[in-house]
Amino acid sequence: MQNEIRMSEENKEIKSILSDLQSKDTTKILDALKRNRKDGNQATFKAVLLCLKDTDDPDVEANIIQFLHDLKDESSIPPLIEAIENEEYSYYHSFLIASFWQSSLDGSDYIELFIRKAIENDYMTALEVLTVVENFDNFFTQDELIEYEADLNEAVLEEENEEKKKLLESLADVVRNLPIEGE
Repeated sequence: MQNEIRMSEENKEIKSILSDLQSKDTTKILDALKRNRKDGNQATFKAVLLCLKDTDDPDVEANIIQFLHDLKDESSIPPLIEAIENEEYSYYHSFLIASFWQSSLDGSDYIELFIRKAIENDYMTALEVLTVVENFDNFFTQDELIEYEADLNEAVLEEENEEKKKLLESLADVVRNLPIEGE
């Protein structure tokens, strides 16, 4: 009986967070973000990401970005990756990618996506990808690394922005030096 009461209270809190994240009232949204830190789950995390995409309020945006930098749960990786793959979040790609290194989340399974985003997006996104990839501890196949490095080298040749070109060269160097399986 005690567990049922607790579950019911948790469900009410989740529903309340979800509702308040959709509010037009900034105070309610900020309060929901605070409560989400304590009582949130995967459903509220997805709602937080939607709120980030839809907000025009700098306080809400800053609170969500700080929340993303404090993630500790590996179950947050799939929704983050979904958002990174979604062009509706393109303005926030650098922040979403940064959350991997800021929160020490292991994004090594998504190295191909990160490299693609570094090539296709702006300087800040490429910088965040460089930092994420520099922090990878996993091993990769030699074929994968050769392919990623070739993609980066091709992008360097095509890149017009000199600063981003240097960044892509650095990323290619980091990829070249990632640990290879079996070595």
